Amino acid sequence: MSRVLVADSTYDTCREAVDRAFATFPIDIRGKRVALKMNALKAGDPERYAYVTHYKLIKAVIEKLETLDPAEIVAGDSVGTEFYGDSEHVFDQTRLKEVAGPHYRNFNKNLAVVKLKKPFDRKVAVLKDVLEADVYISVPKMKTHGLTMISGSVKNNFGLLAGAQKAWYHYYSIKPQTFAQILIEMFCLRPPDLVIMDAILAMEGYGPASPETRWVNKVLAATDAVALDTVLAKIVGFTVDDVPYLGLARQFALGETDLRAIEICGEANTIEAYHRPTPSQSSFCYRAGVGSGTTSLDFFRQRVAYRPAISGQNCRHAQGCDMCIDICPSGALSKGEQAPALEASKCMLCSACKEVCEASGLELLADEEIIKQLAREASKI
Repeated sequence: MSRVLVADSTYDTCREAVDRAFATFPIDIRGKRVALKMNALKAGDPERYAYVTHYKLIKAVIEKLETLDPAEIVAGDSVGTEFYGDSEHVFDQTRLKEVAGPHYRNFNKNLAVVKLKKPFDRKVAVLKDVLEADVYISVPKMKTHGLTMISGSVKNNFGLLAGAQKAWYHYYSIKPQTFAQILIEMFCLRPPDLVIMDAILAMEGYGPASPETRWVNKVLAATDAVALDTVLAKIVGFTVDDVPYLGLARQFALGETDLRAIEICGEANTIEAYHRPTPSQSSFCYRAGVGSGTTSLDFFRQRVAYRPAISGQNCRHAQGCDMCIDICPSGALSKGEQAPALEASKCMLCSACKEVCEASGLELLADEEIIKQLAREASKI
């Protein structure tokens, strides 16, 4: 039987909940390399918004891990939406870098290329630090989401995709049922060994970055991420059938989705007043809180068209800098005369080139020719 811990907590007392999580789900940490992945979607005031895993919970998890004698702890994420290529800015603004201290890593600077077959057959660049960790601990945020209904343990693995590749899947998946397939593929790539969810200040409404918040004052934990999300769905007021990726998880036996077969340690009552998305309204153009407007097809088309735009004035390539070339996993960037040469068709949208540029010599900008091409393709559907 799967077990899910639902502990009452505040940010000031969350270390107690973290201790309970490790006591309930003991993991051998000694001498292991531990990767800690939070949800660091975008920059924002963590006391006001529920965009990201709160820094106080991350601090509590790291402090606990330090007592368990690991060989190494690395903590990070791949950011989303408006901040592709600007991970360190997001971590600075949300205080996540501060509390991670020497354990912080910009995961986007260490990528591996893997091939996925569903829902599209393509190569992607993913976070190597998580993929190769001995122990992977996922610390997601409790959210509702305009496309996936909930954004919990399973969806936190979508962040293993580096940079604007996430936008690519949003753009081409179109339907919630199709998008659910990539969530399952990314989950199966490296399931977490332990999930500790920040459900203290939760997001409600049409996420992934809704400004609506609700104090739930819980920390959830489990080794079965699917079971945890099943309990999360219950708290929010959804059934498993309302959440497409939970239906696929049940189909492929990736975890427990039957509440009768889950031992819930604590109170997980449904919050009737929770502002949850309406499944019938979920489509590609889901009502969302990315920025302050409705997420549209054009929003993601712009990001699918992102390509590195190199400033001849700031670029140090002529002085011998090849950092963006060296990190590019697809070979889209190569040596040029005064600046790196770009073969746009090879770009994987991983955004790593911007992450490593220390001279402000590179921006990610929408290529107008690619936008026109994407618009022509869309008109034929």
